[in-house]
Amino acid sequence: MTNQNNPPKPNQEYILETKHFSFWVDRVQILNDISFAVKRGDFLSIVGPNGAGKSTLIKCLLRLHQRGRSTGSVTVEGLNLNSYTQKQLAKVVSYVPQAGGWIPPFTVRDFAKLSRFPHASTVSGLSPSDELAVDQALETVGLTNMAKRSLKTMSGGERQKAYLAAALAQGSDIMLLDEPAASLDPRHASDLATLLTKLNQETNLTVIMITHDLNHPLKTGGLALVLAGGERRYFGPASGLLENGVLEKAFQHEFLYLDHPYGQGRLVVAR
Repeated sequence: MTNQNNPPKPNQEYILETKHFSFWVDRVQILNDISFAVKRGDFLSIVGPNGAGKSTLIKCLLRLHQRGRSTGSVTVEGLNLNSYTQKQLAKVVSYVPQAGGWIPPFTVRDFAKLSRFPHASTVSGLSPSDELAVDQALETVGLTNMAKRSLKTMSGGERQKAYLAAALAQGSDIMLLDEPAASLDPRHASDLATLLTKLNQETNLTVIMITHDLNHPLKTGGLALVLAGGERRYFGPASGLLENGVLEKAFQHEFLYLDHPYGQGRLVVAR
């Protein structure tokens, strides 16, 4: 029988895997036959044009859709996604939304403390280890001195770091991010990308991130998943985005491929 707080974690090759996953809302099909798999410690970048189904896929992996039906399967740490309680799933998967939109009415620290709900006792609340996890997360993203600041008073870049701190404090094995740099200026976007790469490499955190920056997966390396029209158009090493017209077919647009002026690989520029 599965423990209600900690599901068993059998040995498995992939930490997250979808097989022939399709999703409909009413009679409209949003995703069609999506298959991909990531191992523990992988960095997966999801790219594609607007309306490709990227955010829908992330929400399906988080079980955030209130309605809709699906076929195929999603497994997380070797178990079917639907076998998890919401509390169990929150121990394994965290989520970083875009910085824009509705802003939660909390201070940075209080918001990070909320993410400890999968671990906290309903009777005694946060333990010293929970408080330590929050402290360490704030220190990691450089927000210790802003712990008492209201999220509503912060810039987009600062608030995005607060969201990331909350996800880190959650202590999950997998972090899903939906265009985390969408509303950030170039410096803050670069800082965020550097921090995510460091976390991935130094803590073995599995990162799955939607991005509109086609150069990000090339710089980060790892894996890339290209969606267009709700279908998988490419899945494999990020370097494969430069081959066989993958981007041209997905975006229906021409691109230029240039050598980086400082010898840091190749760059993609929309023509």
